Amino acid sequence: MKKLILTTSLLAFGAFMFTAQYGCKKSSSSNTVDSISCSDANLLQAALSVTGGVLKTGTFPTSSTTGTPTLSAFQSSAGLSAGHSLLLPFNYSSTAGISKVLVMVENATNGYIETSSYSSSSSTGTIVLSISIPGRVKYGSFTLRYIIIDNSGNISNRISTDIVINAPVTCANASVSGSEGLTFTTIDMTGKSSGSMTLTYDTYSVPDRIDVYQGSKWLAGTGTNPSSPIPPQCNCSTPLPGFIGATGTLTFPYDANLSHDITVVVSGCLGGGTAWDWSTSCPL
Repeated sequence: MKKLILTTSLLAFGAFMFTAQYGCKKSSSSNTVDSISCSDANLLQAALSVTGGVLKTGTFPTSSTTGTPTLSAFQSSAGLSAGHSLLLPFNYSSTAGISKVLVMVENATNGYIETSSYSSSSSTGTIVLSISIPGRVKYGSFTLRYIIIDNSGNISNRISTDIVINAPVTCANASVSGSEGLTFTTIDMTGKSSGSMTLTYDTYSVPDRIDVYQGSKWLAGTGTNPSSPIPPQCNCSTPLPGFIGATGTLTFPYDANLSHDITVVVSGCLGGGTAWDWSTSCPL
C-alpha cells in the first residue's frame, strides 16, 4: 500500500491554540460547537465536508458477495492541520462503473457521508477524494472508512485511512521526514516578506522526488515541472526522472503578494524502504 502524509499549516494559529487548550464545548449564545475532539466520532463526522457529500442515516453498508467492485492503492495514513483539505487517492475496478462514494468516521453512530460527485461509467480509474477538515477540530487522530457503490448497486470492499491532525509548520521550524508515498507539507508564511528561500534535503540512497509550490505555481524541484499539483509516483526499482538519492539544496523565490503559504510535496518511491528529510530557511 502506498502512504500519504498530507501536512499543512494552520493560518489562524492563535484561535486554534485556544480550542486546543479549552477542549470541546458549546457556545453559551448558540448551538455552534467551538471545538471538536477527534475522539468524538459523531461530532467529527457531522463537521467533515466531502465534495458533494450529504450525511445519511443508517448502517454503513457491507461488501457485496458477488460482482464486488475492488478498491486498491489507497493511502493507509494521512496527516494535516485543521482548516485544510485532505486528499485521499485510491484506484477502483468495477464492471459497472461508480455511482456513489460512502465515507464514515470509525465508531460514528450517526450514519455516514454519501457523495455522487465521483460517479463514472468507466470500469477502472483513480479517485482523489477531497475532504475538508474544519479549523475547530483539535489535534489528535481518527480513522476514515470508505467504499464505493457501482451503477448496479454492488458494494466494494471497505478500505480505511488513519488520519492525524498535526501542529502547524512555519519556515522557522519546518523540518520534515518521511518514507514512501506522497507527503504534502504546507508552510505558513504569514508575516514574512518576499525573498529567497532555501530547502535542504537528503533522500539518502533510495530515490525520491521533491517539488515546491506557491499556490498552483511550481517554484523548484529535483526534476522538471511536473505540470500537476500531485507529482508522479513510481517503484523504487524503476525510478522516474526527478527521483534522486542524494543530498542537496533547492533555492526558490517567495512572493508575499501571491499567497501566504509554500507547499512542499515529496513523492517517496514505493516498495523499497525509502527514507528522506528536508528543512527550510525563512526568506532572506
